[in-house]
Amino acid sequence: MEALVVEKPNKDAEQTSRRFFRAASLASVGLEMGVAVFVGWWVGQFLDKEWGTTPWLMIVFLLFGVAAAFKAIIRTAKQAQKYAASEQSEDSNAPD
Repeated sequence: MEALVVEKPNKDAEQTSRRFFRAASLASVGLEMGVAVFVGWWVGQFLDKEWGTTPWLMIVFLLFGVAAAFKAIIRTAKQAQKYAASEQSEDSNAPD
C-alpha cells in the first residue's frame, strides 16, 4: 500500500494565482464601464419612448452611466494601489 501524500501548494504558486485573480478583477473594469454606459443609454431610451421626452431622459441616463463608469475607474485605481501596497509589504517581510 502506498501512503497518500498531500503536499501544500508552494508559496510561489499561491502568489501567482493571487496575482492572476487580482489582474482579472482589475481587467474587468473595461467591461463594467461599457455595461454602465449601455444600461444608462438603454434606460433613457426606454423612458423617452414611454413618456415622450425624447432625447432628454436618454441624455440624463447616459450621463448617469458615464458617472458610474468613472466611479468604477476610481474604485479600480484604489484597489490597484491597495494591491501594490500589500505586495510591497509581503515582499519586504519575506525572508531572504
